[in-house]
Amino acid sequence: MNKTYETQNQESKTPFFLTNKPGEKPSGHLFFDNDKLVFEFSDSRPTIIIQQAKGKKTIEFVDDSSICIKPSDDPDTELGIFFPPDGKGRFVTYTIREWTGIDGTEARLFYKAAFLARFDSTGAKVVALWQLALPYTIFGVTFLLHSLFSNASAELDYFVSTWQWLALSPIVACHYLVLLVPGIYIVLCNRLWALNSMFLATLLLVAFMAACYFLPGEWQLLPPSETALIYSEYSYSEYWLVFGPYLLLLLLPAFYYLVVKKRY
Repeated sequence: MNKTYETQNQESKTPFFLTNKPGEKPSGHLFFDNDKLVFEFSDSRPTIIIQQAKGKKTIEFVDDSSICIKPSDDPDTELGIFFPPDGKGRFVTYTIREWTGIDGTEARLFYKAAFLARFDSTGAKVVALWQLALPYTIFGVTFLLHSLFSNASAELDYFVSTWQWLALSPIVACHYLVLLVPGIYIVLCNRLWALNSMFLATLLLVAFMAACYFLPGEWQLLPPSETALIYSEYSYSEYWLVFGPYLLLLLLPAFYYLVVKKRY
């Protein structure tokens, strides 16, 4: 059909190309005319008019800046249409996609959803690395304390030795069993769901350690004492002086995950 739609405002027409080569002159223009999508060519090609009801079957979306037209009267004939590879071209593609009434099940939307499920926060990654390295950080700090204060009191020596034992104890296995998977997804994959999972895993680990206090003394996770501690008459003081710093250094930074999650 060679009819030209004179009533259509020229400014509302969008240029398109038949090749994906930059710098070429437009091969024609397209515009919407009520429920029709009209492709007018600059050469002698006939104008292509696509009814909105046939848009899904006639138009195939190749990428964000190109489509493929398959005429219903000749399905073996395909015509590639390219738009400028910039914001205007993508806008035209999305407008045509909306006009065709695509239901949103194509793979491209899944990729977009996966992208939107990501966060961008260096602070959250630092917190995750801190939590994963915490037992060994305590081990290193207490090792230095043990070296600097070799003549310390028996009480201080016990707590320093206990904090060193913490990094090599079964508690660390529990620590990494709970935190390792969401921690990896935070550091390497930037996944939003991992922020919430890491926070809940931290709460679970802290709750587990707090519950161990109520166990009988011989079942608690403390190593046996070789000295008479000044806190021995207050068993809770001994338990919390050993595990309190570990739990606080583990739990308090985890609240930053909630701050990052609120941004998204």
